[in-house]
Amino acid sequence: MNRRLALTICCGLLSLSVGSSARTQRGQERGQSTVRVETDLVTVDVTASDQTGNYVLDLRSDEFQLLEDGKPKKIDFFSVTDEATLSRPLAVVFALDLSGSLRPDETATLRQAAMKFTELMKGDAVVAALTFNYDIKVIQGFTDDASRVERAFSKATQFEGSTRIYDAIDRSITMLTKQAPKQRRGRTLRRVVVVISDGFDSASVIDKRELIRRAQVAAVTVYTVTLPSYMLSATHSGERVITPLDAMRIVASTGGRDFAANLSDFTPIFRALAEEIRASYVLAYYPEVRDGKFHELRVQTNRAGVRLRASRNGYTAPTQGQ
Repeated sequence: MNRRLALTICCGLLSLSVGSSARTQRGQERGQSTVRVETDLVTVDVTASDQTGNYVLDLRSDEFQLLEDGKPKKIDFFSVTDEATLSRPLAVVFALDLSGSLRPDETATLRQAAMKFTELMKGDAVVAALTFNYDIKVIQGFTDDASRVERAFSKATQFEGSTRIYDAIDRSITMLTKQAPKQRRGRTLRRVVVVISDGFDSASVIDKRELIRRAQVAAVTVYTVTLPSYMLSATHSGERVITPLDAMRIVASTGGRDFAANLSDFTPIFRALAEEIRASYVLAYYPEVRDGKFHELRVQTNRAGVRLRASRNGYTAPTQGQ
């Protein structure tokens, strides 16, 4: 695995997702000033695209249908970010694969990348970082202080051992649900995990189905950046082979995407993730039941030819007294 590539990608992703988050937003945010701040608000992040894969950015709230256990629900909160802006507040965990080895000359590259990584860290976003190999280490809790992230990455120098991707994602979900703020300036944060790895797990212990359930219940979107060591198939140039992480389907199940890294040009990866965030819609409602049970969610649209990817397909209702 190319560690220089991993850290360079990590820098670029944060620069786009965090550095852009302070821009102004156009779009409807119905009831933003009157929406109640309650923990039982059920939020779904949705990405829309046409049949050719281009993002659809002009859907209205009345073109969405939100169903709970097959029954239509009133959308109490709707937000959309247009093509030219990116103002959705974010809570991001970067999970970096450190299995293998790091050459001494790459240590300097790591520190330089961390500095660049934090230069544009501003706006309504908080970021945390962890590393994983045979062990999982949180190297920085959630912060909007660029210097703290820089110092944390300068200490990530142990590149060795086996790989625990699934356990690292699970730890990231726990951090997002228990440690990240839920709102900033009255706006709900979108929860995102960005995993940078070769896609091959060798040591995780968590049940994979349980991991998908936890991610969906927490409305966490998982993005992966797959490094070139696991990128190309033997028969189709530029086509990446399926990894165990792909087969698990946690990325697809949470509305995320995988980005195959290219040694010669990282720009398309950075641009693609930024476009993902720009293209997202937020739908939310207040559930009527408080039975502590899991309820199925489905989002659909009545506009022909539009495909939707949602961050969750269900939620666990609160219980009476919560």
